[in-house]
Amino acid sequence: MASAAQILANQANAKQSTGPRTTEGRAASATNRLRHGLTASSVTLFATKPEEREQYLELQATLREECLPSGTTEELIFEQYTYASFQSLRAQTFECEAQDRWLDNPDSQQLFLQMERIIKLGAMFERRAAKAFKQLQQLQLHRLAGVEVHAELADAKVFAPVSAAIPFADLRKTQLSKEEPLILGLAIATGLDPEFNRADQVRQNKANQSQEE
Repeated sequence: MASAAQILANQANAKQSTGPRTTEGRAASATNRLRHGLTASSVTLFATKPEEREQYLELQATLREECLPSGTTEELIFEQYTYASFQSLRAQTFECEAQDRWLDNPDSQQLFLQMERIIKLGAMFERRAAKAFKQLQQLQLHRLAGVEVHAELADAKVFAPVSAAIPFADLRKTQLSKEEPLILGLAIATGLDPEFNRADQVRQNKANQSQEE
């Protein structure tokens, strides 16, 4: 650890430091925070590190083949998942490098703090990736659960928009166990009371049976 005299000397030197004075020096200083790019947006990161964009696109293509996002909503969540995963992988590399630097000089408080910050950033991106992946799972689960409703509406030639935000997987556990998919779809598309639709269908079925008899 640094002695008291060394600490005082460092503090005195810091007070005399005015930072970079030339245009080139200030430009270099401004990009110091982009050295690892873990706090930069995707636009800034790829503008300053074009080689990183190629790696990102490769990861994106691989994950797309596995996740198969569909529609704008899923695409937005998929992009969040991809970028967070990409940054998490990069953080692992920078963490190893920072750890090696600190192990070479374990008395350096600055190197320890740098390593600690990178570890925290990596953990943050891991949480973001996990959250986005879970959101994507839910969106796709609801989309697949709504296939039956959409198919019934198409067969009935009912062309009404149905929101992608509707939790069809949850509805399948409740309403779809009681209602016909077409009735539920009409209720969602038109805003009508499903109970009214069900009663109306019952009356129509009875009328059709009477005509057949």
